Amino acid sequence: MSQLYRDPWARSEAWRKHPVFSNRFLFRSFLPGFGLGTAAFALYYAIDTITHPTNVEKIKEQSHKPMESKIE
Repeated sequence: MSQLYRDPWARSEAWRKHPVFSNRFLFRSFLPGFGLGTAAFALYYAIDTITHPTNVEKIKEQSHKPMESKIE
C-alpha cells in the first residue's frame, strides 16, 4: 500500500536537497579566493607605497626635521 503513494521522481529530485546546493554553501563559495586575493593585493600595495622612490625621499626628509614640525 505504501508503494502506491511513493514518489517515482524522488530519486531524480534528490540532488536539490544535497548540501552543496544550499544557500550557505553557495554564498561561501561564490568568489573562491577573493579574501586571499584582497589580502595579497593590500600587502603588495602597502609595500609598493612605502618603497616607492618619492615616498622614500619624503620619509628621509621627515626624519631630519625637528619633532615639533612633525606634529600637525
